[in-house]
Amino acid sequence: MIAERIHKISQEINEVVSSCGRKVSEIILVGVTKTKPIELVREAFELGLNNFGENYVEEFSAKETSFHPEELNYHFIGRLPTKKVTKVVGFSSLIHSVGSLKLAKKIDYVSSEKNICQNILIQINQGSEYSKSGIIDSEASFFLEKALEYKNINILGLMSIPPFTEPARPYFVRLRKLRESLESEFKKKLPFLSMGMSNDFKDAIIEGSTHIRLGTTIFGSR
Repeated sequence: MIAERIHKISQEINEVVSSCGRKVSEIILVGVTKTKPIELVREAFELGLNNFGENYVEEFSAKETSFHPEELNYHFIGRLPTKKVTKVVGFSSLIHSVGSLKLAKKIDYVSSEKNICQNILIQINQGSEYSKSGIIDSEASFFLEKALEYKNINILGLMSIPPFTEPARPYFVRLRKLRESLESEFKKKLPFLSMGMSNDFKDAIIEGSTHIRLGTTIFGSR
């Protein structure tokens, strides 16, 4: 079943990138495995999927510890409490959900202690929703200015989860334009846009997403 789903998604990604002049190599498919058993991670990995996203620190840590072949990349995509940063920094290839300077500072500190540079994305709360982490668009410039002072984090782009009650594509456009504005202002490349989930990843790819985060489409309902 997973094999069929991954094959279908791969076909759909191919069709979308062809229609908008992009390349398949520009898209990273992140399989979201929160609440799913490690056996499904193993199965999907054996089928060729090598990027997996986790939302909860304890689950991330348990899976990363028990199964982490060299070719597999774990992404942390959920809310990351500052007190649990040590469990994620250095073990995640990319932290998508950095939505406060307090968190960025703690990641930088822990990275410095581990003598590494942690890849991160800035989470933008485009709908100003209380239930979601992240900064609002108008705070992004100030955030980036301050975060660039931290030498042990590598800011690679932006992440967003649009409001579920509204069409997602306008938010994808807005995130892409915000990225372009920040690149111009700070003369810094921000190559990654993490946007698009199971119900809207095609629109996200059209609007420039580099990381699509698919859970239900691959692994079924939780």
